[in-house]
Amino acid sequence: MNMENTTSEKKVPEPARSGSASTAQADTAKISQAAYVAARTPLGLLLGGAAVVLALMVTLLTLISIDRSEAAMARLLAEKGSSLIIAFESILRSGMRSEAGVRLQVLLEEMADSPGIVFVAVTMPDGTIVAHSNPARLGEILQVGGREADDSIMHELAPDMLPHWGIMRMEGRRVFAVYRQFSPGMRDLPRGFPLPVIFLGLDLSPFEITRSQNRDYVAMLAAVTLLVGLACLVALYYAERARESRQRQRMAEGKVRRLEEEVRRKEKLAAVGNLAAGVAHEIRNPLSSIKGYATYFGQRFPEGSEDREAANVMVHEVDRLNRVIMDLIGLSRPSDVSPHPADLKLVVDHVTRLVHQDAEKRGVKIVCRAPKRVPLAMADPERMGQALLNLCLNALDAMPEGGQLTLAIVERKGRVCLMVRDNGTGIEPAQLPHIFDPYFTTKGQGTGLGLAMVHKIVEAHDGEISVVSRPAQASRRGETTFSIWLPRAAQDDVAKAKRAD
Repeated sequence: MNMENTTSEKKVPEPARSGSASTAQADTAKISQAAYVAARTPLGLLLGGAAVVLALMVTLLTLISIDRSEAAMARLLAEKGSSLIIAFESILRSGMRSEAGVRLQVLLEEMADSPGIVFVAVTMPDGTIVAHSNPARLGEILQVGGREADDSIMHELAPDMLPHWGIMRMEGRRVFAVYRQFSPGMRDLPRGFPLPVIFLGLDLSPFEITRSQNRDYVAMLAAVTLLVGLACLVALYYAERARESRQRQRMAEGKVRRLEEEVRRKEKLAAVGNLAAGVAHEIRNPLSSIKGYATYFGQRFPEGSEDREAANVMVHEVDRLNRVIMDLIGLSRPSDVSPHPADLKLVVDHVTRLVHQDAEKRGVKIVCRAPKRVPLAMADPERMGQALLNLCLNALDAMPEGGQLTLAIVERKGRVCLMVRDNGTGIEPAQLPHIFDPYFTTKGQGTGLGLAMVHKIVEAHDGEISVVSRPAQASRRGETTFSIWLPRAAQDDVAKAKRAD
């Protein structure tokens, strides 16, 4: 592996392994993109992608850590070699210049005896050895990469006055080589005389041992980090599964509660139906007799007298009681609806015409909202109009000081929704669970059967009805929204209806 200090680095016949900031940025960008894609996947794939991203990040950080530690060790060896070369030159410059040749060889041999130094060689620019720690190598060619150093190798090394280093095979051994041009300080050298090159081969064993230990340590640390990360992901996976399980359980419990409430409501309606069937006939016959006698006696009293007014009151009260009985019988009787593909916009237009005058008297503005192409719904227009009329009348009663009544039609998830919204007094939260119960009313007048009839009609259409309400406060108006969800008419049903027409 070639390393570089503050000067420069040369690549030699043994290839080097290096990293770059651009590669790290590219890897980080890929990891970020993979995390973005994984965020849109289901839970299992999400956690699997997170595990892959974690493994990539740990691997990348491990390689960066190993590369940095090896670069630091290489710089230490390079600084050691450079310091030895500088010290070697200083000793030569302080000696007898006339004996430089002798002193050079002696110093090389003494330096090679120092621990950690494999060889020291001084060569000419063409690779010819002029001094060597092994005297037998004098006059021969320096061995680099398993062969003699020719002009191409020396040109590739490109020695100058700055120290260079690299891990290479030199003089028959794999060493950490530090080299640069050699200047012993001889004043009698002719101008333009080529400067020799000094090569210092350092023992690579401590470097390799330290590198191996460091790699083992970093690999172990990375493995522990990866295992901890995977354990956290597994814990997150099971925690998410547990949360989803609790959520499904709560949904199931809520559905069970709604079913229980529906059963209780139907039981209550059944009880009311039995009561109505048992007493309706016995009550209506006396009521007819009372109404007849009240009408007869009323006609016997003069116009405008108190007795005649009392008789009229009796007639009106009998009529009101008869309507209550009729509503009660209608509530207990099975709903006879005939759903077919119907345009709810026509139903809305019909109901708005019915309540238009009443709304004007109360100062209520009616707003209708529907798309240009309203999808057909499976509904009985007459019975659905009755349900919508009851909701609109209740909305008008909730806005005694005026307001806005909004009727809207929307399509969502294969169903058609008919919404009725008012900004009147609103409904208290404690009253919401009971508004569809028979005889439950918050108005001073009324039987409390209107919303119960609406619920029964919607249920007979295989639809759903829901309500959301916000009670009015001193600083703002209330708001109540009833939503009726009906099945959308299938294409086959629409085609049959067209053929029938």
